[in-house]
Amino acid sequence: GLTLRVTDNKTGYFGVCLKSGRVKPYEARVWRDDKHVQLGYFATAEEAALCIARTPEAQVAAQRAAVAPPPTPPLTSEEARQQAQAERLTLLVAENKTGYLGVYNSSSRTKPYLAQVSRSGKMVYLGSFANAEEAALCVARSPEGQVAAQKAAAPALTSEESWQQAQAEELTLRVADNKTGYFGVNLANPGHPKPFQARVSRSNKMVHMGSFATAEEAALCIARSPEG
Repeated sequence: GLTLRVTDNKTGYFGVCLKSGRVKPYEARVWRDDKHVQLGYFATAEEAALCIARTPEAQVAAQRAAVAPPPTPPLTSEEARQQAQAERLTLLVAENKTGYLGVYNSSSRTKPYLAQVSRSGKMVYLGSFANAEEAALCVARSPEGQVAAQKAAAPALTSEESWQQAQAEELTLRVADNKTGYFGVNLANPGHPKPFQARVSRSNKMVHMGSFATAEEAALCIARSPEG
């Protein structure tokens, strides 16, 4: 009366990891008391999944899954675009392999497109999807995606307008001895409509604040941040 929970990873089973080079290469783990607890190593993925299925954690998860509504069918790329339009959301494009902001490709998965956002200085996983557009729709629905869309829709400021806005807000555009002339601003994409990137150090990590048409606009973004 147990359920071997399938999932979209290399082993095909929830909580089961493949550790190559071992006689029993399949590791079973559960999340218990805010920690990953190792249950043992097994010859097959199914045996490891059976070990997990016998745990209290897995049985609680199985009970929840039994009463949960059935999952919605995946959207095609065109359906994802139409849904975004219906919800008045923007699928944010980016210069990466998938073509969309916050969407990454993991070819080892059945659903190879991962949606992620940066939240409180950490990358948060939102889900796996069959196509890049569906993953981009997931990002667009998140609070972070909606903030990014608002920033992208805002008209770009000229260098002079950025200076005037900084003065109006009583902010300082910090100059620096680098190629752009401003602290935290670098020329990342020459030839791109928004070639200047703004970055700050937050919790010992470099955080990307956005891309801008001018160095002054990027410097204004930094000046508005707590770090600036």
